[in-house]
Amino acid sequence: MRSTQHDWKPMESSTAGARCRNCGTHVTQQFARVFGDNGDVVHGCPACTTYREMQSGGHLPGD
Repeated sequence: MRSTQHDWKPMESSTAGARCRNCGTHVTQQFARVFGDNGDVVHGCPACTTYREMQSGGHLPGD
């Protein structure tokens, strides 16, 4: 039996594609892992949020 292994390609997104919840802009899966919440959900991207907010977590919804 042959196991299926998926190659991780950090600069490519999945076919479903991750999108910013704030503005709907397409983002890569790597971007979602780095700047998304614990579920890799992106709440702000470079199209609608500053990098300063993304680095500090200011774009993430509060508890």
